[in-house]
Amino acid sequence: MSLRFLIFLLFLPVAFAVAQQSTNRTVNVRAELARKEIVIGDQINLTLNISAPPGTQVYPVPAAVVAESEGLEVIRAEALNTVAENPELLLEQRFLITSFDTGYVTIAPIPVFYERANGVRDTAFTPDLRLVVRGAVVSDEEEIMPIKPIIEEPRNLLDYWWVFAILALVLIGLGIREYRRRQTREVPPPPPPPPPHEVALARLDVLERERLWQSGQTDTYYVELTRILRTYLEARFGIPALEMTTRQLTTALDTREGLNREQRSELSELLQLSDLVKFAKATPAEELHPQGLERVREFVVETKPMPVAETAVEDELSNRKEPS
Repeated sequence: MSLRFLIFLLFLPVAFAVAQQSTNRTVNVRAELARKEIVIGDQINLTLNISAPPGTQVYPVPAAVVAESEGLEVIRAEALNTVAENPELLLEQRFLITSFDTGYVTIAPIPVFYERANGVRDTAFTPDLRLVVRGAVVSDEEEIMPIKPIIEEPRNLLDYWWVFAILALVLIGLGIREYRRRQTREVPPPPPPPPPHEVALARLDVLERERLWQSGQTDTYYVELTRILRTYLEARFGIPALEMTTRQLTTALDTREGLNREQRSELSELLQLSDLVKFAKATPAEELHPQGLERVREFVVETKPMPVAETAVEDELSNRKEPS
């Protein structure tokens, strides 16, 4: 037996063990269509393939997330299946989809929520796809029926709708003129709308009294809580928070003046927790429910605009502290 063959036998188990180790250190998601072109109304499978390191917790994608793409309808969403666990975690989820709009249907990137073995939560997105939807094709021109003649109906009062419309406009004009004639004083302007922080605090009080999470409506509770927070951020800081995803909103808050690092971190954690409850059907600990509402209330109080008098006093105090 040659020396080279003995060395090969000695190192064969080591090479086999290294080959069994996972080389995948990130979570990768890919979406595939069974066909890239269908006839309007046809049903095809959209498959999500997910690869991740072992120990990663991947949450299934709800059908509502896939159906957000314009012109796309989800008929059925299957469960998230495990294809393999070693040397890396391979998962698959299928959706039966269709479309009733001819032309090009763009399937937007699909978010996949996951949690690493060390407890860090994140989101991976699939690349966008394009589906071509063709109209129905008539196989034989002889099958096309001739155009039928117009069937005339007997006239009725609805045929003279324009007369009634003119009479209505005349009566409305007379009514407006009579109203202005009897108007003896100017109508006072409507009161200004309440400031954003008052609206947010009032809605938080209503949400707290509804006791949604205590009655098992945890997802409804977090949907309303994040809506109150996003509405306040949009009105107070001029961020289009209602139209942004969680990642976009977190990035916008990082560049916003007037928010400290702790506030931005707590808001990001609350928004991510709400996404897990809404899309991944996660069930947080009960003590987190009231803590989330109380943290939003504290954030609103901390960031509400200060009255002009208080701002002037703070400026004067800061000027006194500066060395002469």
